[in-house]
Amino acid sequence: MNDNGLADLTHFLFPDEVMGQAVLDQLHTGLNAERICRLKYKEKEEMKDLCLQIHKDRILVICNSNPETLPYELKDESETESFCLQLFECENMKELFNHGIPALLMSKRKFEELKKSSCSSTLQMLSDCLAAETGDDVHSIQLARVMKCFMAEGELRLCTSSDSGWSFQKARFLGDHSSGWLLRMSSDPSKDWLIALPITKAQLCGSVTKWVLHSSAFLTPQ
Repeated sequence: MNDNGLADLTHFLFPDEVMGQAVLDQLHTGLNAERICRLKYKEKEEMKDLCLQIHKDRILVICNSNPETLPYELKDESETESFCLQLFECENMKELFNHGIPALLMSKRKFEELKKSSCSSTLQMLSDCLAAETGDDVHSIQLARVMKCFMAEGELRLCTSSDSGWSFQKARFLGDHSSGWLLRMSSDPSKDWLIALPITKAQLCGSVTKWVLHSSAFLTPQ
């Protein structure tokens, strides 16, 4: 992979961050990977920040929140599944059947504005603003409830290598005690769109695990 590949990975995985030696070493190792996932996940007060590098013969886990920690290897499918269950604090994982589920489309910029003001907005005000953007009254109020009272949030940055270079996907997650939403958006900051999909934490865990193990498409709306 050429220097452009390294620059693309650096810009996408570690935007606006100071590059320490541990991160530089991680990026150089990642150039030989088939896929990379950077995951930030916070539930209650615990924040997790790590990268999974999927190579042809191994899966490496690198802890970004503690760069002094050495990477460790997930040796097989069972160990990878157990790791993901522990990561998301799930008892089991579920598959998401994305045929027929509602997908709310709106401006990413507008969503960020509404999320920033969600604490000071009433549930009805927030729901009405979302419905005006999405055209969906029923599911907008469900999204508004989670935005007002989320207990877990996360960010996924997915990288896939091919002969033509790296391709990137970006998503975020918001969840409360019983439901959640996956927020898909372009990795290109100039593109102002966001797709919100209802998803449980167990389904998110299953989708991440499937992507890591089998290189499946990650929750592409039908």
